[in-house]
Amino acid sequence: MAEIRTLQLLLDKAEQERDAALQALQQAQARAAQAHAQARSLGDYQQQYDQRWLQEFQAQGGSAQILQLQRQFGERLADAIGQQGAQASQLDARVLLARQQLQDRELRVASVRKLIERREAEQLLRQHKAEQKSNDEFAARRRPPTL
Repeated sequence: MAEIRTLQLLLDKAEQERDAALQALQQAQARAAQAHAQARSLGDYQQQYDQRWLQEFQAQGGSAQILQLQRQFGERLADAIGQQGAQASQLDARVLLARQQLQDRELRVASVRKLIERREAEQLLRQHKAEQKSNDEFAARRRPPTL
């Protein structure tokens, strides 16, 4: 009985660790989704900026200086998009790691539960055997001796 209580404490701890791993996975997924959304937003902004700039440049007959400034801004924007993409990739790797940790914790919970079930079944079997032995001994004592 004490062993089952100890295993139940172990199960409680394993479940807490699993719940913490699930929360960590959800947070990692949210951060990765946010990073991907930011990267898409920057990409969309770059496309819109390029279209607007090209229209204005053609309409106003831009100079070489304006063209150079636009190119520099475009390069900085492309760098920002690349950095955001790299950050999103790093966060994706963290999601994979968090998912693996969650699976490990879920496996541990399942293993401890299975062990508890086995121990309870063994304990029940021992109780049934003890009861059967007690019943057999009682029945043997009640029978009158045969001559």
